[in-house]
Amino acid sequence: MTAFIRPSLILRMDLDERLFNDECVSDIKRSYSYVAPSLVQAHKPVDGQRPENVMRFMIKLHRAYWDKSDEVAQRLWEGVMPKWLHNMFSKVSNTITAANNVRAENGQPAFPYHWLELEFGDNALIAVKTGSDSSFPADGVDMVERVRDLMNAGALGQDIACVRIPSRASYEAQLAAAEQAQTEAAVAAEQGDSAGQVAEQAELASVTAEQAVDVAGTAAEAQADPVEPAFAMPELPAFDVDYSTWGIEYADGSVREFSVAAGAFS
Repeated sequence: MTAFIRPSLILRMDLDERLFNDECVSDIKRSYSYVAPSLVQAHKPVDGQRPENVMRFMIKLHRAYWDKSDEVAQRLWEGVMPKWLHNMFSKVSNTITAANNVRAENGQPAFPYHWLELEFGDNALIAVKTGSDSSFPADGVDMVERVRDLMNAGALGQDIACVRIPSRASYEAQLAAAEQAQTEAAVAAEQGDSAGQVAEQAELASVTAEQAVDVAGTAAEAQADPVEPAFAMPELPAFDVDYSTWGIEYADGSVREFSVAAGAFS
């Protein structure tokens, strides 16, 4: 019976408003048209928060499926959801990669999605950090299963607005560490290339006065008619995200961190 049941899906892309334009919307709708209908909207940058784009799976299944104590709902979940989620994660990840390959061929930067949100109707909202290439974690389905188990057991509390994996605080700490490592590596490389840089500087110093005047004139012309560059997402260092600390975000705006390994709040 469950073999003939499939959830419906709408993709909602919530973009930093500085990236939002008609061409961008058309590209997104065209790229994902074979996966699911797409809605594209924009949000203002949040003070103190890095720019980000969010993709949301709006999942609809007009039957009960979340309550594990309901035998019919549990059979429906087991027979439908894990396989369907796995297929959708794979299909959308492949689509993101293909779309960014086209952008690269056209000399454009990759278009990143920083979080994947899974909206299971009124049952739950789960936000999962994507990889550096915007792909979904290989164990994404297992994460969803664990969230469902814990929520059904009441282990995460009541009035949950979102389960964020990892918590924002955990991810920001990981990103800061990766950025620090990247900076240290760049400094080490720069010091190793110091001899070459000295030679390069000596060569630059040999520029004739006439060439210097030409350069100054070109710079003056550029300043007289400046062109504002298009906004681009900052490039972040690539690293393996640690998903072991979740952020349980409640309806009243509070957040508690949950250790997956301990199965308890930190």
